[in-house]
Amino acid sequence: MNNKVKFLQQNAPCYLYEEDSIKEHCHDLLNAMPGMDFLYSAKTNPFMPVLKTVAEQGFGADTASANEVLIAQKAGIPYDKIYYSAPGKTLQDLEKVWGKCTIIADSLSELARLEQCAAVKNERIAVGVRVNPNFSMNGESAVSSKFGIDEDQLKTANLCFPHLKIIGIHVHLRSQILDADILCGYYRNCYMLAERINELNGVEIQFINFGSGIGTVYDRETEKPLALERVGQTLQTLRAKNHNGLQAKFILETGRFVVCNAGTYYTRIVDRKISCGKTYLVVQNAMNGFLRPAIAELLRQNVGEFPKNGQEPLYTTGSQSAFRIVGRNENCETVDIVGNLCTALDVMAKNITLPHAEIGDILAVSNAGSYGCTLTPLLFSNQETPKEFLWTKENE
Repeated sequence: MNNKVKFLQQNAPCYLYEEDSIKEHCHDLLNAMPGMDFLYSAKTNPFMPVLKTVAEQGFGADTASANEVLIAQKAGIPYDKIYYSAPGKTLQDLEKVWGKCTIIADSLSELARLEQCAAVKNERIAVGVRVNPNFSMNGESAVSSKFGIDEDQLKTANLCFPHLKIIGIHVHLRSQILDADILCGYYRNCYMLAERINELNGVEIQFINFGSGIGTVYDRETEKPLALERVGQTLQTLRAKNHNGLQAKFILETGRFVVCNAGTYYTRIVDRKISCGKTYLVVQNAMNGFLRPAIAELLRQNVGEFPKNGQEPLYTTGSQSAFRIVGRNENCETVDIVGNLCTALDVMAKNITLPHAEIGDILAVSNAGSYGCTLTPLLFSNQETPKEFLWTKENE
C-alpha cells in the first residue's frame, strides 16, 4: 500500500491537488504566450496552498469579491497584480480593498461610488472598467449582460472625474473556449475595442484584460486541447501592433486551465445495496462534496440527455468527470453512485460501469481542481454570507 492510498483512507472525503501538475500548466502558458501578464482566476480554487503555488510562478490574481482580494494578498501577490472585477460592489467592499488592488468598475454608478470614496480620502486613483462590447464571442452583435458597461454607454458618458483616472479595460464574454480561431478573433476584437475606448475623454489605456479564461479539456476522447501556440502567435502579432500604438499591458486570465485537471475528489463508499435489480454504491459527501457531477445528472434527468451547451461553472459536458475505484480493476459491474443526503437528487452518476467495489473502498472523481470544494451558493467567490436571526415579540 503506497503513501497516497494510506493518506486517502485516513482523509477521504477530500480533494487532492497535484502541485507538479499545477506548475506544469502554469509553465505551458508562460512558454506559449511570452510577454503576457497572467491572472489566476481565484474563484476557480481559492485554497491557499494552491493559490501560493500559482503565485510563486509569477501569476497575479483575478478576484471576484473583496474577500478574494484579501486572500490573494495573504498568498503574497502584490497589490499591482491583483484585479478586482465583480458586479454590485458596495461602499463597504470598496473600503475593504482600497489600496490593495486595481478596482475594475462594473457600472457607471460604481464609477460614481469610486469618485465619492476617492474624494473623501482626497486621493486620485487609477481604475479600470469592465466593458460589455459591441460584439459577441463569435464576432456578432452585442447582447444584454449583467456584467460591465455597454460600449455605447461609455461613448456617451462623462468619464472625466476629479479623483479617478480610467487606465484599462476588462472584457469577459464566455469561458472554456477550446477553439483557437474563436479565441484569436475575440482577442483581436478586444484590442480594437481598447483603441476605441482610448479615444474617449478621461481615458488613457495602460492595460487590456482580455478575460474569458483559457479553456481546459474535460473529455480527452471528444475534446481537443486549445492550440496554445496559435493563440500565442496571434497575441505576438497584437503586441507588435500595440508597441507602435497603445503600448498597453496585455493581461490574460487563466480560467480553470492551471488547476482543473490537477485535482481529484476522493470519497469513501459507505454502503452498497440492490433495489429492484439495480446496484447502488452509497458514498460520503456526493452532492455536498463535489456538486458538478450531481448537476450533470440533474440536467440529464430533466432533458433526457446531457445538454450540449455548458452552464458554467456548474456544468460543462456530460463527461466532465471520470470515475474510478482506487486499487480495483476487475469484475466490472453497472452501478448508480449516490450520496447520503436525504434527497433523491443526490446522485453523482447513473448506470456507470466500474470495477466491483466493496464498502470501505475509495471512489476517485477527476477534474475536481476547479469549481469543486467552494462551488456552493454560499462559498462561491468568497462573498459575504447571510446572517440568521429569530425575531420575537421582545424585539418589537
